[in-house]
Amino acid sequence: MPKKPTEHKHYADNARAYIQKIRDDAGGAKPFFKLIHDREPVGNESITLNNQVNRGNFSAEFVGLLVDKLGLDDVSLAEFYKGR
Repeated sequence: MPKKPTEHKHYADNARAYIQKIRDDAGGAKPFFKLIHDREPVGNESITLNNQVNRGNFSAEFVGLLVDKLGLDDVSLAEFYKGR
């Protein structure tokens, strides 16, 4: 299996930290899930979302969902991925 590239991992680290702060400010995994999906989590859904946030390599689909649900329209890519 090919090794995952890590040369530019600081971008993922910054994006992860940005979303983790929002999650923590929301009160944790379950309240964060409700912010994103407008409903209470069923089963392990909040744990799955929490794990996705902790991994930090977000798909464009997930980033778009975060922008829509968290009102991140004014957050620049530089701020999100570079921590500016």
